[in-house]
Amino acid sequence: MRIAVGGIEHETCGFAVPARPADATTLMSVARHVRYGEELRSLGDANTIVDGFVRGVRETGHELVPLLWIDANTSSPVTRESLDRAVEDLLERLRKALPVDGVLLSLHGSFAAQGVDDADGEVLARVRELVGPNIPVMAVHDLHCNLSTVMAQAANVMVVERTYPHIDMAERAVHAARIMARTVTGEVRPTMAVRYLPLLWSAARMIDAEPPMSDAVQMLRALDQRPGVLSSSIGVGYQWIDNPTVGASVIVVTENDEALAERYADELAKWVWDRRSQWRRDPLTPSAAIAQGEQLGKYPIVLAEQGDNTGGGASGDATEILRLFIEQKLVPSAVLYMVDPDVAAQAVAAGAGAEIDVLLGGKSQPLVGPPVPMRVRVHAVSNGRFTYDGPMWAGVVGELGPSAWLEQDGVHVAVVSGRHQPVDLAFCRSLGLDCRQMRYLAVKSTGHFRSGFGPIAGSIFNVDTASALVHDFRRLPYTRLGRSMYPIDMDVRWEPSTTVGASDE
Repeated sequence: MRIAVGGIEHETCGFAVPARPADATTLMSVARHVRYGEELRSLGDANTIVDGFVRGVRETGHELVPLLWIDANTSSPVTRESLDRAVEDLLERLRKALPVDGVLLSLHGSFAAQGVDDADGEVLARVRELVGPNIPVMAVHDLHCNLSTVMAQAANVMVVERTYPHIDMAERAVHAARIMARTVTGEVRPTMAVRYLPLLWSAARMIDAEPPMSDAVQMLRALDQRPGVLSSSIGVGYQWIDNPTVGASVIVVTENDEALAERYADELAKWVWDRRSQWRRDPLTPSAAIAQGEQLGKYPIVLAEQGDNTGGGASGDATEILRLFIEQKLVPSAVLYMVDPDVAAQAVAAGAGAEIDVLLGGKSQPLVGPPVPMRVRVHAVSNGRFTYDGPMWAGVVGELGPSAWLEQDGVHVAVVSGRHQPVDLAFCRSLGLDCRQMRYLAVKSTGHFRSGFGPIAGSIFNVDTASALVHDFRRLPYTRLGRSMYPIDMDVRWEPSTTVGASDE
């Protein structure tokens, strides 16, 4: 059997500042991995969804039909033109490959373009239109997905990652590929039910290594073992865009039993909703987190600056924690990564060993704080190219652009040119910066940093600063959600919903 594999992945932040404010954001301008056609055949070893598809199709003995894979960094909405171009390219490759027996797609699940709230739904709907009603179409989504009715109507099966950090990307893709293999051979006939919840899930409560998220993963694993269940998923949502698809969701896929899928989806959705207070967390300031960490006495104290998480679409140049480290002489300490291409270029030009005066960070917008004047020593410079070695992106090549390791009086900063979050220790190690020697670490990340930094951390605190990705959802300028949402409305009532994504405008 011939299984087509492809993907267009983009997490869209509606409240982000464009990386280049003077220019329109296109999908290709923020792409980090682009593979066309036969190039996909070289994949299969790394921890990505498309690698998992390739591996799964091979393991099940079917023929791989490669399409394209565009994997983009989180950014502001891309232009409609760039969305159309990517979709047309995908469809043209699929059209030329017909007939196929199934289609596997990697779609983030929280993709929007200018004028398009539900770009993932558009991709799935157009693929469905091309292949017709009888060819199975299956998709794997990021944990932070905003699923829609259009997506559910176009796909036979949707699967969502379960871990944060996402160390199970390839694993969940292989899971989907195995369901596809059983489907195209007639062994199973998947039936899927989706439920949508009016719930905004706090990022600090998505970490699967600890309760309450670990309880949710355990619930899914138990549900998977029930007779007739092929797959189950929870999508925690991506909250930093204003459109009607925003919110949490659940999926249950059964073997040719629609009623069973509906019943289990209602049960899973109720389980999540009944625990809604567990999925929220009050803001925590960096100073309060430091005080708690000092009381615990376990080092390094890691501050996860979730509001300036470049992986979620933030600018990565907020300066509040850097100023805190300097003013309170919290040393040895390190800030990872400060996105400042001007300072990175200045350091590269000066070279390792130089001492230079810089104005670091605080350049994207007034909200993130003023630049910090520093007299720094340049310990090392880099072109920013390295290979991740932590469990999340092991084997994936990173490109951070011109970069440098700077230090002033025991406060260390890894400065990069591209908006990327620290996922593991590999890049700092390439600079010679040993994070294990730090007493305090600030990472501009929400959860993915745990993939590499978790094993060396003494204590970890997700902290809130003045930055783009506000985690007090009542402060976000929503106008188009189309429904009351918890915890903005603490008294919102919920009944099982099978539709979402239609604007009320």
